[in-house]
Amino acid sequence: MESSSPKHYCESLPDAVFAKVLLLLPAVEIARSCALVCRQWRDATQDVSLWSELCGGTGLRSLDALRCMGGWKGLFGTVYGVNLVASPHFSRIHHMEAEQMKGQALRPWEPKHRLIYDRICNVEEDHDEPHSFSHWATEGGSVFQRGGGDGVLREDPPQGCDPCPAALDKPVLATSYEWGRVQQYIGLQTFSNKFLDNRPPMMFSIWFAGRQGAPSLLRVQVLLRDELKNVIHSWDSGDVRTTENKWRQIKSIIYGYPQGLRSIVVKVAGKSMMHGSGFYGAKCTAVRLHFIPFTQVKFHVAEGQGPEQSVIYY
Repeated sequence: MESSSPKHYCESLPDAVFAKVLLLLPAVEIARSCALVCRQWRDATQDVSLWSELCGGTGLRSLDALRCMGGWKGLFGTVYGVNLVASPHFSRIHHMEAEQMKGQALRPWEPKHRLIYDRICNVEEDHDEPHSFSHWATEGGSVFQRGGGDGVLREDPPQGCDPCPAALDKPVLATSYEWGRVQQYIGLQTFSNKFLDNRPPMMFSIWFAGRQGAPSLLRVQVLLRDELKNVIHSWDSGDVRTTENKWRQIKSIIYGYPQGLRSIVVKVAGKSMMHGSGFYGAKCTAVRLHFIPFTQVKFHVAEGQGPEQSVIYY
């Protein structure tokens, strides 16, 4: 007797049972890979009940799904698939685009960012565009200009280091011989309080490297703030030593924080450990922060790692 293929086994399962099987997979695999297997799997990945269950217990409501293009699946992708960090590669924004952004109303579930005058110089400074903008701001009394010290330089391509494998054609941020710091404000005004008060877990990640022959340090922080801008929770990577001319990634899951989240501040800092001048400090790019459902946390936590512990991938 011929043994049944996996496809035949799946076809014999009731739709409700097959949906439960799919829920054992990461959501990104359900939306991408599973939909390509066959027609039955594709139809199953479009099922409303599948995505409503993935959104279950998160504070997301049927009314939210009705207002979102694509229903529950569209709502899931809108809330959990979007990078909350703007300009993750530290790209500058042309003043014409910035003016258009200032007049645009925010859509539901769209993070709010502050536009500031760009103070991060390029390797080849463009004096023809004095009014460029950025979503990244200076922190404290740091002066971000070409010349070193606590300065920060936008490099495209990176100098003294291979391109980042996750962002081959994107700029990177290079730091100098004192701590150079940038930060970004992320407002969550368009996210429902019911969703935020369920304390949704979030994943933070960043790629970083050191310049050849230049040991350096990187440090990143994620500050969660309440309505009065008080910090209710913070995650700190500590000082992480870079590897010369080798890109690595830091990932961390942030959850279990107190109620009251209304805005987030992401801080990135780097410095050189031996050079007294020039931009020989840590380089970084591809900053990402996004919400993840409680049911999907297990797919993101590395083996042997607990909550809020950073994982450095080589």
